Amino acid sequence: MKSLIYCFLICPLLFSCLPKEGKQMNNALVKDSTPMYSSKKSLAETVVGYCTPTLDAPFYVALEKSVRENVLHYGMQYLSTDGEGDINKQVRAVEDLLSKGIKVLILNPLDPKALIPVVKKAKDQGVLVFILDSFIDDDAPYISSVVANNKLNGELLGTWVANNIKKPLLRVALISGNQGNPVGREKRLGFIRGLADAQILHENSTNFKIVTQGWGGWTNNGGLKAMEDILVAHNDINVLFAENDAMAIGALKTIKEMGMDGKITVVGVDGQKEAYQLIKQGRYSVTAQNSPAVLGEHMVTIIARYLNDEQGIKQVNYTQSVIIDSDNVNQFYNPQSLF
Repeated sequence: MKSLIYCFLICPLLFSCLPKEGKQMNNALVKDSTPMYSSKKSLAETVVGYCTPTLDAPFYVALEKSVRENVLHYGMQYLSTDGEGDINKQVRAVEDLLSKGIKVLILNPLDPKALIPVVKKAKDQGVLVFILDSFIDDDAPYISSVVANNKLNGELLGTWVANNIKKPLLRVALISGNQGNPVGREKRLGFIRGLADAQILHENSTNFKIVTQGWGGWTNNGGLKAMEDILVAHNDINVLFAENDAMAIGALKTIKEMGMDGKITVVGVDGQKEAYQLIKQGRYSVTAQNSPAVLGEHMVTIIARYLNDEQGIKQVNYTQSVIIDSDNVNQFYNPQSLF
């Protein structure tokens, strides 16, 4: 299991003061940056461990990078482990972090229940637990979480479809990530709710049918394969809602290969750079922003605030919901972005 460690040395003052020039001292990495939140305490002795569910998708790679950079931003030390898309491996990955003396655990759980015992173990060891991007069961003793408002993102996307796609009947296919995932469930139920509510508001009735659901495992290849199965069985689909952009982009490859480009409204979630490119080309209709850069920054800022004994930190914190289509894509597209 690969681990990364970054040691960070800051000014020897009672308050945090990041150096203006990077330098090496006693094998400690010193980073040139200024945090948005100014820590009054030195956090140099705080070892933060982050466990990602996987690194097999651009979103998770970008999220790990954001967490790492922001941890270093505050002068804390950093370790990371990879759950490799397997719940048993993620449990072992967290246990590995705990064995290395971390003081803070940032966990992006693959499953809301399976990680409860290891989170309780972390608390028993005096480790502060924070949840990022996904959800964990309320029985898990965590301090605070940062997540996208997935239900609202879904609702906004459903409303967009109702307002922009006018057909006698919307025949909708869903491509979901993995079964039991609460984030995916919130996205798709939000989408259905937003679609139904907007149609009822304007037409006093609904005119859509959820024809089928496929499972894409959050990846391009998974979305491609799921769409192959969907179109073989249901070639009259005219709307696709995918629970992330990666699966939607994979599905678009299948749509093109089967000669159905332009016949299916493709809707996704996350705000991936490649999705923005496809929106600019007119091949992808709309996505909802779930920025890994924003998630990582908010999470680590909350940790820094907590370590400074600030009061009033919420247990659940949402990032802002924004939908992006051809009207505003140029405001968000950054060709240099990692994600």
